[in-house]
Amino acid sequence: MKLRLIAAAILYAAILGSCDVGKKYEREEEILIQNYLQSVGDTVYTRTPSGLYYHIISEGSGMTPVNGDTVSIWYKARFLSGQLFDTNFEQTTPYFFIVGANSVIKGIDEGVRYIKNGGKIKLITPSSLAYGASGLYGYNAYGYYQVIVPGYTPFVWEIEIDSIRSGSR
Repeated sequence: MKLRLIAAAILYAAILGSCDVGKKYEREEEILIQNYLQSVGDTVYTRTPSGLYYHIISEGSGMTPVNGDTVSIWYKARFLSGQLFDTNFEQTTPYFFIVGANSVIKGIDEGVRYIKNGGKIKLITPSSLAYGASGLYGYNAYGYYQVIVPGYTPFVWEIEIDSIRSGSR
């Protein structure tokens, strides 16, 4: 009985300890985002309740995407350092996804809802709206499985809506 109590206490302490570590990284990530925001000068970003930051470059015209719509976008993703992580601007066709279908990171799904067809927006996605605490893993050119994006990594996205195809309206 005493051994079970000790095991339960150790398990409880481990769970609480891991929560503290996660909160520590979230606080550090928010400091990185705030430092980035200070570095961009007078550009004003709006923070949403989810933690997404956005700056509308051009609103676009026509309809705003809603759940069920298929949206085609051109995008660039950068680390806060400015290093390019991913882009589709060199491709011949835009990336498309269904809004609200959990087929793209949460920050992009939320962010495109603030602009209309042809609109351009900059987003800062905290890790909770991107690749999370665990990050992103994949295979390199040699076939080794590796970390591509460490956990708790925020991104700066430049997104332009190419088209919106009405879904379940």
